[in-house]
Amino acid sequence: MAKDRNNARYQSRAYTFGAILLAVVVLANMALVGYLSNKNRAISQKTSGTMNCVNRINSELKYINGNVLQIVAGIGDATALAEDTQRAFDNIYDAMDDFDELEGKSDDLVRRFNHAKSFITTYNDRLVTFREMFNKVDANGQQLGTSAFSGNMNNLYIQDIYPLQITASEMLEATIDIANQDASKESRKTVTAFVSVEAAMFLLLIVGEIAIMFIARMAKKARLELEEREKSLREVDAKLKTTRQKASDLAVMNILTGMKNRYALDNDITERLESDRFNIAVFDMDNFRSINDNYGYDFGDEYLIAVADRLKSEFGSVAEIYNITGNEFCFVFNKEISESQAMGIVQNIHAVISSPYDVLNLTVQLPASGSVYHYLPGDCLNVNSLLVKLDTALRNAKLNGGNMINTVVDI
Repeated sequence: MAKDRNNARYQSRAYTFGAILLAVVVLANMALVGYLSNKNRAISQKTSGTMNCVNRINSELKYINGNVLQIVAGIGDATALAEDTQRAFDNIYDAMDDFDELEGKSDDLVRRFNHAKSFITTYNDRLVTFREMFNKVDANGQQLGTSAFSGNMNNLYIQDIYPLQITASEMLEATIDIANQDASKESRKTVTAFVSVEAAMFLLLIVGEIAIMFIARMAKKARLELEEREKSLREVDAKLKTTRQKASDLAVMNILTGMKNRYALDNDITERLESDRFNIAVFDMDNFRSINDNYGYDFGDEYLIAVADRLKSEFGSVAEIYNITGNEFCFVFNKEISESQAMGIVQNIHAVISSPYDVLNLTVQLPASGSVYHYLPGDCLNVNSLLVKLDTALRNAKLNGGNMINTVVDI
């Protein structure tokens, strides 16, 4: 009896010890998994926030450079372009403020971003000087415009202004590289801590098994729980990869209309410029701003969605359609579409965009202007120059009263 009581007491102590050991292991793993999850989430959010701010700034810098190129080339309304440029710089400074509010940034990351900020500030100052020279007036009160530069406008842009924009963009790209490096370092530290703690837990289990062999079943259960948690971590990692892929898709898509955007157009046709011939057209609704002014931006968004849905439905089989800016749509026709067929389809597109639409219980109708380009291999060096030709023809159509289609003619 005494031996049975001792065995029972021993077993009770063993089970108690085993239960405590198992509880320690389980709680430690739960805490560790929670810490790892929170740490990875914090790293992801910090990296995402940094990239979001930097990408916003880079996007606005490219937009500003496009405006400056148009001014230098004498294309478009210089005053309107200058105002758009200033608004873009306001957006840049907002993004800079957002970056400064991010927590946990490394000294290297802050230092490199501050370098980029200084170049952006200098770039802005140069453009202000550029604009002041452009707006000077002569003795008769006439704006000097490009003549204020005595024929050196192109050289000023190439030698002074454009290098600042390029350097700022390079600094921003370096900022992203540093952010990625910081994220990798933090991830490695987290993984090292995770592996160290897991190793300690494993040794503790071994000691427990040696001390009390009969709780091996409980130790096995603990290992199974650990494997389940590791499986959960792999599932979390898979979800993160899916999220990153979705973010990549959004980078080349107009969220409002669901169409490919300007960056997707670059990716799709840049390699075709040297070797392919194809038909491309752009359309823009005349005086679309009146819709936003009269009915509000939400109404304007619904109007654009309705137009985009119909364009995709009726012309998605003959052309790749892009919503490159606001209410401007670009159509890259399929290779088998001839020039004459493209012209016929362009007329149909014009009719569809210009037709009445029922939006939020109101019927609205705007005329549209467009331009079409029968592109030949080597006509343009890049997509920017291609779009400049199309937009110039489009703008001329609007200046001549709108509601018409111009053909780009290369001389």
